[in-house]
Amino acid sequence: MKGWDGLVSSALLGTDRRPAHFEDLPDHIRERLGDGGLLDAAALATIYRRAGRKPLRDLEPLPAAPGEDRPLPRPVAIRRLAAMLGGFQTSALGEWLRAADAHGWGVPPEHLPALADYARHRAEYRPLVIAAAGRRARWLADLNPEWRFLHAAVADSNDSELWTHGNAIQRRTWLRTLRRQDPDAAREALAEVWPSESAATRADFLSLLTDGLSQQDEEFLEAALDDRAREVRRGAARLLARVPGSQYGVRMTERLHSHLTATQGVLAVDLPRRLTQSMERDGIDSQNPEGIGKRAWWFHQIVANAPLSAMELAWLELPVEGCAPEVLQSAWTEAAIRERSAEWARALLRAEASTGSRSPAELLRLLPPDEWARAVDVLRTTVDIAELVGGLPVPWPTSLATMILDQLGKVGTNRAWARLASIAARAVPPDVLDHPITREPTGEEDTWRRRLVETLTFRREIYQELT
Repeated sequence: MKGWDGLVSSALLGTDRRPAHFEDLPDHIRERLGDGGLLDAAALATIYRRAGRKPLRDLEPLPAAPGEDRPLPRPVAIRRLAAMLGGFQTSALGEWLRAADAHGWGVPPEHLPALADYARHRAEYRPLVIAAAGRRARWLADLNPEWRFLHAAVADSNDSELWTHGNAIQRRTWLRTLRRQDPDAAREALAEVWPSESAATRADFLSLLTDGLSQQDEEFLEAALDDRAREVRRGAARLLARVPGSQYGVRMTERLHSHLTATQGVLAVDLPRRLTQSMERDGIDSQNPEGIGKRAWWFHQIVANAPLSAMELAWLELPVEGCAPEVLQSAWTEAAIRERSAEWARALLRAEASTGSRSPAELLRLLPPDEWARAVDVLRTTVDIAELVGGLPVPWPTSLATMILDQLGKVGTNRAWARLASIAARAVPPDVLDHPITREPTGEEDTWRRRLVETLTFRREIYQELT
């Protein structure tokens, strides 16, 4: 800084030997120095140097953040929130936010920046943080580009300006909201801008049509099968496969019957000999994954995308000729998940069918929740129980949660149960958090059991403090 060396010299040598001269100091220091002497100038110059930049002028203060109508929970609940944001039992943060929202509590504004930082790279937390921010969401989003996901809170479907001039997040949220309210209007809005959007945006917006999907969307999706971008074509094919009575389903049914015949108690398979242009247009992928031949892969995709109404559950019991039975079983699994068919899921699980790249939990979750405990009890001898229940939505139904904790209470300290205990600690519902296992003593060697009890107790206290 200009003038600083002169101040240092005067201080070291004394003002008698080297009088202080302030004319080389920056204007801002001399303005504030007035009639002050060497020490005053040194103090001001020190602060100036530490600031690291020139004073900013003509700044406008930030607009005040909108207020909130929700009351805050008790101090003990707020302290628990702060502890989770500080790294203690952080995995329960989402549950705290959901419980607070359900009971009508707000979040202290001083914790909103930390919540926004936490949700930046954790998409599953973003809706919770948006709800917690409330009317302050847009104010926060404008302060920090890394919090731009908070713009999703202000995408009002009645404000068409957000669709035409909003940022990517606002446009996506506007379209998703309108799709839920008026599916036809959302599709028409997308069709108007379709030619001018990038391939990535077209594919992303197309996925939003999953909500409210119907035959009214068929014409638009059929046109998208001819899109120049492969991801858009595949996305359109996936959606058309879910439209009941679509021409896409008719074409897949015709292909299915030309390559699969049930005759004399046998499923006879005649694998496709070539991949036609029509098959490629309908989303049949030419590149087979490792472990399955090309022709079998093409056939697998035909079965997986054909309507289940074109097939019979009795086929699960028939021997297969012409390909490995696992090809058909994994394709039926894909079709059952696509159509969310509890009937087919139940039959596939009962037959212990191969699920291919899908987890058995994806079939299990298609069953009514009150059937989960019974199904898990039957499947536990053939499937890793932790893998089976780990893919289920949480919280689990009471019957399943009680069964799992009862089992964990009987197995001692065997480390083989640690993974299941870790899953159960987060998945059991509030009404099971006071399970007897939380009142049983644990030894120092019972690492996984102690962690299970600590987590269940911590979660129970969340609900007690927020109620």
